[in-house]
Amino acid sequence: MKLFYNAQFHTIKEKNDTVSAVLVDDSGYIKETFIHTPQIENVEKIDLHNNFIYPGFIDTHTHSFEGGLYSLSANLENAENLDQVFEILAETKPVSGKIFAFHFDENNIKEKRFPTISELDKIFPEIPLILRRVDGHACVINSKAAKMIDWEKPLPSDFNGYLFKRANGKASNWFHKDLTDDAIIKAYQQAANIALQNGHTVVHTMIGDAYSDIKHYKLIKENSHLFPIEFIIYPQITNVDIALEIGSRRIGGCILADGSLGSYTAALLEPYSDKPETSGILYRSDDFWKNFIRKAHKNDLQVAVHCIGDAAISQILNCYETVQSEDPKDLKHIIIHNELTSDEMLDRMDRANVSAAMQPMFDRLWAGKNGLYEKRLGKDRTSRTNRLASIYNRNILLTGGSDWYITDLNALMGIDAATRIHNEKEQLTPYQAIEIYTKNAAILSGDEKRFGTIEKGKLANFVCLKDNILESRSIKDIPIHSVIV
Repeated sequence: MKLFYNAQFHTIKEKNDTVSAVLVDDSGYIKETFIHTPQIENVEKIDLHNNFIYPGFIDTHTHSFEGGLYSLSANLENAENLDQVFEILAETKPVSGKIFAFHFDENNIKEKRFPTISELDKIFPEIPLILRRVDGHACVINSKAAKMIDWEKPLPSDFNGYLFKRANGKASNWFHKDLTDDAIIKAYQQAANIALQNGHTVVHTMIGDAYSDIKHYKLIKENSHLFPIEFIIYPQITNVDIALEIGSRRIGGCILADGSLGSYTAALLEPYSDKPETSGILYRSDDFWKNFIRKAHKNDLQVAVHCIGDAAISQILNCYETVQSEDPKDLKHIIIHNELTSDEMLDRMDRANVSAAMQPMFDRLWAGKNGLYEKRLGKDRTSRTNRLASIYNRNILLTGGSDWYITDLNALMGIDAATRIHNEKEQLTPYQAIEIYTKNAAILSGDEKRFGTIEKGKLANFVCLKDNILESRSIKDIPIHSVIV
């Protein structure tokens, strides 16, 4: 057995609950916690050097395959102009014969536009290339990729490489398919290592192409021993029969009810402020969602659906309310993102036992004066985005995530952002922000008896920090001393 001592353990069972030592058995479970460090013989004693210990962080929404794959490829996050984009691309090496680039935001470069297909062809004329927008809802490809993808209908004669809506999904799915098993495992190992370095011991990840591809699901299940953290897997499909066949407890993840605010595809109840001719897009019909969610609910599958705009949230919430009224169950169906909501919608979520898996960093990146939210939605609707405190205070199950590769896989950044939401009424306290990345996250996946808090009988998943989150003035900058899984 191991005795971890000389630290302040924040159990997160309840506010201000701390212990000074934890005894862990040989199978990795907590055998006992202690207010004062005990004198115990015949145990390995591990000095934690007066650090501050919290339950291992849990990210409840990632695209770990894409994040791992892209982190091995071209990151365009810091490019200031197209010349820098082209320089980064030119130095990028193929993965399974394809070039991947991500984190591109046309609003952050001098030219305020995407590269053209001809510009990409000059760099990679013979290797298929995809460059994805920061939100994942648009991309550009080169001519080689355009020729290799089996399109549903021919591309226009003046095609410039830019794709969004279904064509964006078609292209990204093609690029993600047909990689070798070794390349897929390597991407997930990269994701797991990044997660661990940033204090995570459990990560929820989407797997699949939103239709029927479950290759990764079986591959990751069979190779779970290769990863230093635990993956909670969401088969990203809409085929309930397949989810049941593989023994999954959940279905969905980033199956899309709408798109993104950045690409004007998030579905809104009122038109966009800076593009009043559109209110965005509902990707599927009411009947589709009702039939899918009803069948999943009937078979005790937890459902998770991507909803950004209030129209999309309303569409999915209607379905959750219907199945819950017909057959009440404690499945904690999830609305992913849940960015734009009214009080009335939140009250309905509470009554229907709906959970919210949200990304505080969205507010850090896109809220504030003249930010993306204000441009797309105006000031009034911006005040109704990322309503963390309103959700938490209604006792709606709220969890934190990154949507990585969209934002960094970094819970400390998320906790910091949650305490600094631009609308001060929606800020969480540091303790509440820790809860959504630990205890609440474990409840969401039905694992509250295994991890999420530091207490007897649970896995010894710890993140050891050099400063106290509850007292820090800059949570995102707290150094991580070590992570114990």
